[in-house]
Amino acid sequence: MYALFAFVVACLAVAAHGYPNIHIVGGEDAPEGKYPYQVSLRRSGSHSCGGSIVSSRTVLTAAHCVVDLVGNSAALRQLTIHAGTNRLSESGVVYTAVEAIAHEDFDSFELVNDVGLLILSTTIEFKPLVQPIVLATSDNAPAGHTCTLTGWGRTSVGGLVPNNLQQIELLVHDQAKCKEAHSNVRPTHICTLTKAGEGACHGDSGSALVADGVQIGIVSFGIPCAQGAPDVYTRVSAFQDWLKQHVPMNASLLQSLSINLQSKMHTLVCLLFVALTYAVQVQGGLSPRIVGGRDAPVGKYPYQISFRYLDLHVCGGSLINCKNVLIAAHCVEGAENQLQYLSVHAGTNYLNQTGYSYKVANITINENWDRAQLINDIALIHLATCIKYNAVVQPIKLATSDTGLENKPCTLSGWGTTRLGGNVPNSLQEIDLLIYPQQQCKAAHPGILNSHICTLTRAGQGACHGDSGSPLVVNGTQVGIVSYGRPCAIGYPDVYTRVSSFLSWIIQNIK
Repeated sequence: MYALFAFVVACLAVAAHGYPNIHIVGGEDAPEGKYPYQVSLRRSGSHSCGGSIVSSRTVLTAAHCVVDLVGNSAALRQLTIHAGTNRLSESGVVYTAVEAIAHEDFDSFELVNDVGLLILSTTIEFKPLVQPIVLATSDNAPAGHTCTLTGWGRTSVGGLVPNNLQQIELLVHDQAKCKEAHSNVRPTHICTLTKAGEGACHGDSGSALVADGVQIGIVSFGIPCAQGAPDVYTRVSAFQDWLKQHVPMNASLLQSLSINLQSKMHTLVCLLFVALTYAVQVQGGLSPRIVGGRDAPVGKYPYQISFRYLDLHVCGGSLINCKNVLIAAHCVEGAENQLQYLSVHAGTNYLNQTGYSYKVANITINENWDRAQLINDIALIHLATCIKYNAVVQPIKLATSDTGLENKPCTLSGWGTTRLGGNVPNSLQEIDLLIYPQQQCKAAHPGILNSHICTLTRAGQGACHGDSGSPLVVNGTQVGIVSYGRPCAIGYPDVYTRVSSFLSWIIQNIK
C-alpha cells in the first residue's frame, strides 16, 4: 500500500508542483555520530523516509511518510525505526511504533500541513549516537541563513540510494521567490536553494532541516533533483501548538544521561538531559555552554571537573570535598545504574586530556528534583576514592547566604559551545557575568523559585548547550549550578540552582 501511496503523492506533486524531495544531491558522507537525532523509517526492511527524534517516545517526520499508517495496525507492524547508525546496511537501534499521527489538515495534493509523528512502543535510551533534536519555536532562520540537511538521499535522479548518511549545507531561500517557483507555498513552509547541483532528491522526505542546532524544517517536496529550483519543507515553528498537543508528555520527555560527542561529533551534550525535551522547547531550551567567553588560564578553576561517560564529556561540575562533586540533577538522572561507565576528571583545562581521573561510587539526586518544573536541580556524585589536592585540584567553598548579590559580578566556567550549534571547545572557557534581579528573571521565566539564581549581562554573553552542572562563582564562593535557559545568549537570563538554598541537603548527603 505504501508503494502505491508514494507513487500517487509523487504523481500529484509532479502534476502540480514537482516531485516530493527525499534524497540529497551534492552532499557528502556524514561523520559518524554527528546527527544523533536522524532516524531511518523502514518498510519491511527497506528505507522509505527519514525522521528526527524529538522526545524519548516520539519521532517527527512528514505526514506523507505516515498517513497510510494512521489507524492501520497491520501496516504499522511492517514499519521499523532505526536510530544510532549512519548506514542503511546496519540495523542500529531498532524501535517499533504503536501509533502514527498525520496532521488532520494534511493535503496530499497541495502538500500543506505535511507534518506527522510516530509514537514509539518503547522508550528510547539516549546514548552517544542516539539523541533528540531541539525544535524551533520561532522563525530564527531568515533568507540567506545557513542550514544543514541530512538523509540517505540519491545523488542524482534515478541514482542509487547511498548506504551512508549524507549531509549538505544549504541556504534558506527567500519566501516570496520560493512562492514564485511553487504556487502552493504558504507561510507554514520554509525553502532552501543554494545552487543547481545541490539539494534534495527522491527518498529523504521527513528528514530534518537544521539551523544552529535547532530543527526548522521537515523535507516535504520540490522539483527533482537539485536542478536549480527551491526545495520546500514544512516549517516546524508553525506547528508548535499541534506538536504540544500530540507529543506525549508522559513519555519521560526530560531524559537522562545525554552524551557529548566532542568537537566534530554533534554537541548536544549534557543539557540534552532537559533542554531537548519537548516541555522545555516550548519554554526555551536549556542553556549549558558558554557564549562570548575566553580560554581560562590553566589552574585558575581548580574546582572545575569534567563528568564523563565512556570517557566523553557530558557535564561540568565542582569539587566540594575530596570525595564529592556537586552537579545538576538532570546531568546524572538515569546514570545510577551505569556507574561502571562514569568518571570524574579533575586538574585539566583540556577535554583531550585525562587529568586526574576518578571512578564514581554512587550518585545522590535531590528527592524533590522535578524534571517538568526544572526545580531542585541538584545532585551529588560520590567518588570511589579520595581526590588528592594539589595546585590544580582544589575544592570550592559553597555559599551559605547570597543576599545583596543582584547586579554583582560573577564568573561561569565550563566547556561550552561558543554559539548555538557550534563545536565543543577543547579548552575550558570562562566568562564574567552579572547576577540578574530575581523579579526580572521571573518575568522572563515564570517558573523560577527563590531556590533559583539568574545571570544576564548582555546578548552575546552567557550559557549555551553542554555545560549544565558547572559552577557559578562569586568572590571564590559557588552560588549557582547551571540548570537551564533559552539558548544561546540571545538576551534572556540563564537560570541556575541556588546553592545556599540546598546547603542543608548537601551536608546531609555528603558521603
